[in-house]
Amino acid sequence: MITRIAASLVAVVLLAGNDSGHAQTSATTDPVGFVTLQLTGKAYNFIGLPLYSTVIFKGPVSGVSTSEITFDGSPFGGMSLGAVAIGAEQVPQYFIEVTSGSDLGAMIPILSNTANSVTVAENVSTFIAAEDTITLRPLHTLDSLFPNGAPLKTSGSIALADEVFIFDASTQASISFYFSSSVGQWLRGTTPNGNRSILPNQSIYIRRKPTTGATLVISGIVKLGTTGIDINHGYSLVPNPFPVAFPLSASNLHTGSNSTGVKGSGSIALADEVTIYSGSSVPKTYYYNTSNNQWQIGTTAANDAIIPVGGALLVRRKLQSSQQVPFTWVKTQPF
Repeated sequence: MITRIAASLVAVVLLAGNDSGHAQTSATTDPVGFVTLQLTGKAYNFIGLPLYSTVIFKGPVSGVSTSEITFDGSPFGGMSLGAVAIGAEQVPQYFIEVTSGSDLGAMIPILSNTANSVTVAENVSTFIAAEDTITLRPLHTLDSLFPNGAPLKTSGSIALADEVFIFDASTQASISFYFSSSVGQWLRGTTPNGNRSILPNQSIYIRRKPTTGATLVISGIVKLGTTGIDINHGYSLVPNPFPVAFPLSASNLHTGSNSTGVKGSGSIALADEVTIYSGSSVPKTYYYNTSNNQWQIGTTAANDAIIPVGGALLVRRKLQSSQQVPFTWVKTQPF
């Protein structure tokens, strides 16, 4: 059972790239910035990562065959973009984002590469074609987000250390990690996990064990354009992918189609549910009431309920077995 206590937003600072040849600042690259989140002591703190890693490649596709995407030249010569072994698992370290074509905003982990190709974690031949464009980025990892465990409490024992949990919607289970001060690395049990990546459709939650709080600073690149985040059947703990707050009414979580958004109903018993984790207040659960054509909490209108920066959404997908089809939450940048 997930304890519903969230991280609170302190500040957002965005710094656009600039052209020193002009007196006026102008954006020439994706904006960079940082988000400061205050972790509450003796609590579970839920976090949606609102900033991304730096793009290391962007360009057009030359061809697609099932899950292999090829490019002109040798853009990945000498690079290792594949998954890494963590115990018996192969854990991705990089992902592509589709930036043109029929599935704009889709984000897919990379499994392996050659000098001119990447193999990704699903068949993309139905929605990526030659001349479509993609970007390629590293995924956030435990080491990149929490170098040497900072700012969390570390210990030689998981009983005393803060824990970071990653919820996997495909298994409907959470996995716990802690930074061992004895061996100087992130562990799951006794297995090193510093390279454990967090996918773009995953949020994390932190069990802060001391009574005192902590300040977590997340820095990176502002996500521009359209974003597609997969929502599975059951529970999905997903982030607000942008460093900007927006209301449920502008979220595009409800589209009117069960195949592209949450299911609405005249009753919360039949509708999908969306729980927003925001600040230190008690999280609230909403559903889209199709009788009133609005988001509601209980019987109260809630179109203006805010999805905060650095916040997480717990989406409960309730469709029956014959309709248990994942959907992609497609959201354009709200700024």
